[in-house]
Amino acid sequence: METGVLPFTIVLGILWFLVYWVLGGVFFALIAIMRLGRLRKVRFSCLFSILALMCGVGASVIGLTYSETAVEECMLRAVNKAETVSAVFGCGFIGVFGAFLMGAAVLTIGGFLIMTISKSKTKPWIVLDQEDEGIEEQDLETQEKSKFF
Repeated sequence: METGVLPFTIVLGILWFLVYWVLGGVFFALIAIMRLGRLRKVRFSCLFSILALMCGVGASVIGLTYSETAVEECMLRAVNKAETVSAVFGCGFIGVFGAFLMGAAVLTIGGFLIMTISKSKTKPWIVLDQEDEGIEEQDLETQEKSKFF
């Protein structure tokens, strides 16, 4: 990889990381809510953030490496920095965006693996069964009939 593309690779890696982290985090938060809290959230969050960072950096490096020959031809014709950036996106769009999609697939599969690692065996805080709630309400009624209150 050329040193002229290195700053763009770093910026693209940070951008991909943020996109993966936010969108993937929302996706897996919805899945965790549907599971009613049976997840060790701190463990999952840390591992998912590290995976999103690795996928973001990897997608930018692999995407720009994959489209390097097409970008080099366009960069030879570029005169200023704006044309250089447009040459990278215009000529290397398939490589860069293809690597982004592969990174998203790796993040999704890895997120589900991390979710299975982070399963909790404890009971959830939220119980939606009304039968259990009825028993708790009866216990509360007997406690309310205390002679002190």
